[in-house]
Amino acid sequence: MVTPLVSESAITASLFFAIGYGRTPSSQGPALPEELRETVAARLGEQGSGDSLAQALDAVRAGREAVQNDATLTISVQRYEQHRSQFLAEHATTGGKGKNVWPVGSTTILKRAGGSWNSALASAGLAVSSRERAAGFGRARFTTEQFQAAIRDFALAAAREGSSTSYRNYTEWRKQSQEHGRMDLPSGPSIRNSYGSWSAALQSVSDQSSTVRSSTGGEEPGRESGG
Repeated sequence: MVTPLVSESAITASLFFAIGYGRTPSSQGPALPEELRETVAARLGEQGSGDSLAQALDAVRAGREAVQNDATLTISVQRYEQHRSQFLAEHATTGGKGKNVWPVGSTTILKRAGGSWNSALASAGLAVSSRERAAGFGRARFTTEQFQAAIRDFALAAAREGSSTSYRNYTEWRKQSQEHGRMDLPSGPSIRNSYGSWSAALQSVSDQSSTVRSSTGGEEPGRESGG
């Protein structure tokens, strides 16, 4: 399988960056996930903009915090491009045909999302714009039960295969599950935003399973032991 030139984490970090541009992250707020930090550092380093790393990471972190504090927060494609252009101009970074710069251009984001900005926002776990209500996307994209079921089913699949329950493995499992027709699985960024971190998401399902086992004498209802 060919790896996309622009990763999902690069797009997610770009959207958080645009929302957080001009904001100051809380000193008490959670640290950025390692994948986002490494992605931004690598992309800026590749384009010779390493001196802007601290500013960029602060903006990404501020944007992520803002979204966690207000689930209805979103950004239009016009505002996104405005903030992106300002940042690139500040650091004398130019894009062009065949040149991928970070923050990722809105055209690339739209192509990856099938032409829908709302689809791109939803894939990153953000609220969609009221100006474009694409089918299948909205503020209530997934229920709490669907979030829990997705994480639980992934954890069970990982246990069967003897693989880790890492964030990266979830995104790959979700992609394979969608190829087989399952469309009720939230994206990795959406889960991480909803629970605050990937480890917290896994822990929530672990806690829930422990509660169920305790209340049913050690077995989950509807499941046979030893299966």
